[in-house]
Amino acid sequence: MGMGTLALASPLFAHTGALPDPGRPWWTHWNPDALIIANLFFFVACYVSGIRHMRAQRGADAPVRPLQVWAFGAGIGCLIVALLSPVDVLAGELLWVHMVQHMTLMNLAAPLVVLGAPARTILWAFPPSVRGRIGRWRQLAERRGLPRYMFWQPLFLWALYAFVLWVWHLPVLYEAALRHAWVHDVQHLIFFGVSGLFWRVMFDPIGRLRLSQGGAVLYLFATSLHATMLGVFMALAPRVWYETYATRAPAWGMAALQDQQLAGYIMWMPACMIYALVAAIVFARWLQEGADKSETETQVVAAGGAGVPIEGKGP
Repeated sequence: MGMGTLALASPLFAHTGALPDPGRPWWTHWNPDALIIANLFFFVACYVSGIRHMRAQRGADAPVRPLQVWAFGAGIGCLIVALLSPVDVLAGELLWVHMVQHMTLMNLAAPLVVLGAPARTILWAFPPSVRGRIGRWRQLAERRGLPRYMFWQPLFLWALYAFVLWVWHLPVLYEAALRHAWVHDVQHLIFFGVSGLFWRVMFDPIGRLRLSQGGAVLYLFATSLHATMLGVFMALAPRVWYETYATRAPAWGMAALQDQQLAGYIMWMPACMIYALVAAIVFARWLQEGADKSETETQVVAAGGAGVPIEGKGP
């Protein structure tokens, strides 16, 4: 995944802790946090270096394609929106903005970065001796009992993703994230990292580890169900879940319960639509591949019946 690269400077998603001024226009509230910028710059620099070395050595046979590079760039753009733009600053003031931030991290940035194959690409930034050493470390870990595919099991990742999503919305943890910057940093790191693992089993560039298309549809459908339930509970709750927003949302011209309802609707509909949209695309490709395979088999049978020699068979 390469997510650990972002955490080298510690903490990953640092916050200034300064509260925005409701009297200023919302678009003027930016978070120019040097630590976040440094982490993102380092991540991108390693990726670009890996691309250059890969193409210098492999040329047209480079395993990472231009579309994947564009996906990685779009993922970085989503991270900038989520962590440096007014979205980050206003997330502590309005729950619905916080929901937009989390959905951007989990449902946009994470899958796009995964599509860019960052782990494979960044490895090429290191000399062959270092890459070989990393391979030997991995083999040693496997010999000592570390399951090679522990974080490739779809059922485990589905359960982990659901657990993380629901547990971090418990009032005690959510309030802790709002009141303590380091807890907020941990929350974002977990959301982004676990989401990367969740999406990787569908977008893995190594085909033998990727979920089947039918399995991916079921995987996404089941996720959309439990995420929808959380959104419905939040939208229809008769009281405010998070007391911090009860005091902050009114300053921005919005009742705290309305703010919570809007956040619930965002998770309920737009966010869950991403799962449905990806599932629909996967399902359509599945049907198309089945139709193409059926058409090919029909053509082969017809050719055989017409007396045309078929490879591997007699005339």
